[in-house]
Amino acid sequence: MTDTIDLICNRCKHTNSFRIGCEAFPEGIPYEILLMNKHSKPLPNQKNNLVFEAIREDDSEIKASKNLI
Repeated sequence: MTDTIDLICNRCKHTNSFRIGCEAFPEGIPYEILLMNKHSKPLPNQKNNLVFEAIREDDSEIKASKNLI
């Protein structure tokens, strides 16, 4: 049986559904975040201050239109 991990990235408003990475890490999510499944503080090498923010229902429609552009 395969375990499924609920990555915070899938529930974050900064994720790019159809692209690699996210608004915080456009080149790809760092291994540290994937391993710990936590991003509550900016990492030392991060070029912005974006951290995990849960997607709200009203964000999902905006995100869907942004990802199609």
